Amino acid sequence: MTFFERVEIRALSERLLALAAGQGILLTSRAGRELEEMLRSVCGVQPIGRGARRQLTERGREFLIEKLAQTAGESPWSGEAVLVALGGQLPASINSATLSGLWLQACKAILSPAHLARAEALGVRVFNDEVIRLRSASSLSLLWKDGSRYCADESLNMLGEIALPERALARLQGVEWQGKQIITVENKGAFVDYPLQKGELLLYVPGRNTVLAKQVIPLLPAAIAWAHFGDLDQRGVDIASGLAVAMERPLALWLPEDLMGYTCHYARPLIRQLEGQKSSRGKIPWRLASVQSSGMLIEALTHLITHKAWLEQEVLVSARRWKSWSLRETPMSLHGKN
Repeated sequence: MTFFERVEIRALSERLLALAAGQGILLTSRAGRELEEMLRSVCGVQPIGRGARRQLTERGREFLIEKLAQTAGESPWSGEAVLVALGGQLPASINSATLSGLWLQACKAILSPAHLARAEALGVRVFNDEVIRLRSASSLSLLWKDGSRYCADESLNMLGEIALPERALARLQGVEWQGKQIITVENKGAFVDYPLQKGELLLYVPGRNTVLAKQVIPLLPAAIAWAHFGDLDQRGVDIASGLAVAMERPLALWLPEDLMGYTCHYARPLIRQLEGQKSSRGKIPWRLASVQSSGMLIEALTHLITHKAWLEQEVLVSARRWKSWSLRETPMSLHGKN
């Protein structure tokens, strides 16, 4: 089997070719590192921003198209055909890694849109089997599509939180909760240590992984306000903006009233030099323009932008007075990437 006949290499190559301008993917798996090394030998890959994501150069695009075309005539290994021959049958719901193992001979291989479409055509629903964690000091019940109702109060009191598996969300009809504020939280430490008040519902939404939050929040009463609590940096604003657009809600950040005090004491440089090394690491640069305003949020953002700094959300959990800061009040361009 040649290099580009390998299922995981073809899948990664197809993903790279399908990227839109400005997009990139991680090539950190074993197959990804092999592919990146080959692409580097022909100057075919380049980084996106300061992170580990990669995209093709024009030379890389031509190279992959040529290599994939050369192996296109080969009769591909069909996991679906093998299952039929073995008398095996796919369940109605399956983990994506399991399906990758059965169909692609590698559980870490990426299922292509064509694979997912074929699974759907077969009546098979593919899940990543993640969970979304919720904290609340107010009564909360889950309403299921079969008409049953589950009161989660005892679980919340005993465990401090509840976790909803991804597969369970497919059967969830609604969430009965009479609070005042929904708060999505970016980092785990901030989620568990935030000083929860009655009338608040916290959802743990790690980084850009907002898929489950976008499923849960629409199940809550639409009249309840929402805001995002994350790192105060460009990426944090982008995540909040993406959630707001997806849920068609006003963009707002959940932050302490004494935000400027924390900003002055805890702001960190966007870029930091690694000790004993020539390389540096850091956050993506701010894309917001600095402004003059008396508002606390604008004052803090202006300070961070001017000093090329950012604020870690974990340091804010010692605050006791919080509020939702609407970004519509600012004259800055706050539209982040989805």
